[in-house]
Amino acid sequence: MPSREEQVAQVEAVLRQRFFPLVPQDGPDGWSSEQHDANRLTRSLAAYSIARLCGLDDAAAAECITDGGDDGGIDAAHYDRANNQLVLVQSKFKRNGTAPSQQETLATVNGVKALREKRFTQFNARFQGRIDEIEEALDTAGVGITIVMAHLGDALGSHATADLNAYAAEANTVAEVVRWKDCGLAVVHGWITDQHAPGNVTINVTLELWKCVTTPRKAVYGQITAASLAALAERHGTKLFQRNIRHYLGTHGVNAAIVGTVQATPGDLFYLNNGITIVAEEIRPGGGTETRCAFDFVNASIVNGAQTAGAMLTASQNGTISADARLLVTVIEIGQNADELGVRITRARNHQNIVRGIDFAALDPTQERLRRELAAAGYRYFYRPSEEARIPNPQSITVEEAAVALACLSYVPLTRAEVDIRRARGQTYRNAIDLVVAAKKEVSRLWDQSGPLYPQLFSADLTGVRVCRLVRVFRMLNAILDGSERVEAAYARRMFFRHGRLFIMAFVGQRCAAVVNRAGHDLTDADRAELSRATNEIAEAIYAESMDRQWEKGYLAIFRNLGDAQPLADRVIRRLTAPPAPAAPAAPTPATAVGVPPGVTPGIVPPATGAAPDAPGDAPATDGPTTPRTDEPRGPVT
Repeated sequence: MPSREEQVAQVEAVLRQRFFPLVPQDGPDGWSSEQHDANRLTRSLAAYSIARLCGLDDAAAAECITDGGDDGGIDAAHYDRANNQLVLVQSKFKRNGTAPSQQETLATVNGVKALREKRFTQFNARFQGRIDEIEEALDTAGVGITIVMAHLGDALGSHATADLNAYAAEANTVAEVVRWKDCGLAVVHGWITDQHAPGNVTINVTLELWKCVTTPRKAVYGQITAASLAALAERHGTKLFQRNIRHYLGTHGVNAAIVGTVQATPGDLFYLNNGITIVAEEIRPGGGTETRCAFDFVNASIVNGAQTAGAMLTASQNGTISADARLLVTVIEIGQNADELGVRITRARNHQNIVRGIDFAALDPTQERLRRELAAAGYRYFYRPSEEARIPNPQSITVEEAAVALACLSYVPLTRAEVDIRRARGQTYRNAIDLVVAAKKEVSRLWDQSGPLYPQLFSADLTGVRVCRLVRVFRMLNAILDGSERVEAAYARRMFFRHGRLFIMAFVGQRCAAVVNRAGHDLTDADRAELSRATNEIAEAIYAESMDRQWEKGYLAIFRNLGDAQPLADRVIRRLTAPPAPAAPAAPTPATAVGVPPGVTPGIVPPATGAAPDAPGDAPATDGPTTPRTDEPRGPVT
């Protein structure tokens, strides 16, 4: 579960993204920029409360804001005709978690009393623009008044609660007229994540030549037309594949062949395709015969056949699909709350095809929770392979990128001695060096759910805010180190920055822990400056400690082998934690040391500019052949 600070950061990100374009700055001229910003966030929270509780779009909710002088302690008002209620909101955006005080609550109570008594003239101009609908609500029999206290605290205090209860009791002597809601941080944050939860899909399908199995579990199987499957994919989109490990990967390879079959020889599709598998909470047959019958499949998902369904949709967009194109479909009823059974079916059915270990991350509920939390902040998190996930976008994050960022920046580099001590004591240890070596040597280990690394990285307490921040830090550091690689002339230096960047990031994460671990999605200019400075300093320190080894093995071998990377880490840790050397006494005359070139201080290693030159006869720092390879990958390297 996100920490309190992370929940506040997520709420703030949503308010800024969705409502700041609609809620202009409005406050006394003498206010500081911080006061204006806090006031704008408070009014945005009031609008967001109206949007969520009354089902309004953001623009309409922003029009409901009444905050300002003479607002009667009411920051937003709306007559919700659909739900027969007049909603009156007081909001307080206070990052320290302070709930509305008793005085602030009494101001709202008195404002509600004034509205009910129709003392409208004491309210501000914004209220006057909404008086007609407010008066209509007050004059309509059966319309209740809902007082909403929206804030970032845990709960209203006992005195504020008592005052609201007392007023509700006073107003409800004949019937319930007034009710109130305490919408603290947990409620507001819940609005954000619940909004992005996938909806249930009930699909209507006509099966032909179908049969039924009733024990030990109900299932039906039969034929479905390719055109009807395409229509389902178009109508429901990715919701149709909620339990699948993948979304549609695009029209290439096997998928292109499927489209080609549908278009050229539609009658062959039934024989060439494996068909699709659907799991559903309930199977509801309609009228019909064994030859042809309509079914409703409640809360259904295609768990095997996303590529087939996507190919059918593509074929339908290219032209009419022949009625001869048919597929086999199997539908298994799993009942309510049968997530474990659904996962077993998904895993078993998909093991019949070639899949990667990362694909099964889709079955981990933590990944879906992270998707919702990131969606609330305006980021798209792809934990299922899809065509869209391949498109670079600064607002998109893939599970693969998240895994590498977590491996590089989440843990502290330990020395071999520290690892041995923890191991001898039976303690659990998380050594960043182990993780970055795994990421460099065999990155798939990071998302192998049966291995030891995945649960360390994607733990139950990992939050979307943290994933977002670590990925942003990772991208920045990767860009810095990629730039360093490009500008280096010496081959050894280029290979150091290419293959050592994950190792470097682990030490930057330790040095800049306050920046890396701060709750918040965005990096400030100060954050970027600190990270940039630390990256350059630490990279040079690591390079200095690695120079003697790289001639023997090469940097690729060093950074993908724990037997080499761990001793290097030990030396780097000693170097970075060593006390500064005492200042040397001033020399009587400058540059008098014998054999020292002008401008070089004795005993000080000058900044590395390439270590060994690429001159003929020098021993090149390679990982095998003596000729530098030209097919090395560029950009983010693992």
